[in-house]
Amino acid sequence: MNRIVKYIVNEGLPITFIVFYCVGLALYFTPFTHNLFILITPYTLVLVSAAVFSHHKKWNVKTIAVLASIFTISIVIEIIGVATGKLFGVYEYGKGLGVKIADVPVIIGLNWVFLTYASNGIISRYTSKNIPIIVGSASLMVIYDILLEKAAPLMDMWMFSKNDPPINNYVVWFLLALIFNWVIQRFRVNTNNESARWLFFVQFVFFTILVIFNIYSKK
Repeated sequence: MNRIVKYIVNEGLPITFIVFYCVGLALYFTPFTHNLFILITPYTLVLVSAAVFSHHKKWNVKTIAVLASIFTISIVIEIIGVATGKLFGVYEYGKGLGVKIADVPVIIGLNWVFLTYASNGIISRYTSKNIPIIVGSASLMVIYDILLEKAAPLMDMWMFSKNDPPINNYVVWFLLALIFNWVIQRFRVNTNNESARWLFFVQFVFFTILVIFNIYSKK
């Protein structure tokens, strides 16, 4: 049993993510368990994020401070965005992301941390130069967000007043992603984490399936 558990949390973590999100798809598409899927979404996001960061290399005060800063700043900006509608457009969060502070789910900060960390780790595999890493990671985050904006309403995470987000949503996303990735590079946070890259990929496929299914179900 101990050997099986060790495998799951180490070498087998990518497979675990795939199985985990396949179960999520089954819960989502089954009418009887659809509401359960929405209810447990924030807890599953915390769980998979904890699994990813348990594989981070070289934890130290600097790394914790950088990730905590991204978490805090992103939540503050989201609060301003929801309250004013000036940054991302007019939108509101649903019940799909759990507990909120000033109408913003706390877990949204964790989402920003994970996406910055994972996208940086992906681009860093192909280059060691700061500017390509920063710009490439920010671009990857925007691509992810384009898909996520289509999936979010389906999971009761958030919704824009006019259904589709305005262009400034993506502009602000890109600028924030640039800043957060610059901080990662400036303080040399090690993002070489295979499990983070796998989770980014698995989540991307998961959201793609939801969006495609929603498109075809309307035809």
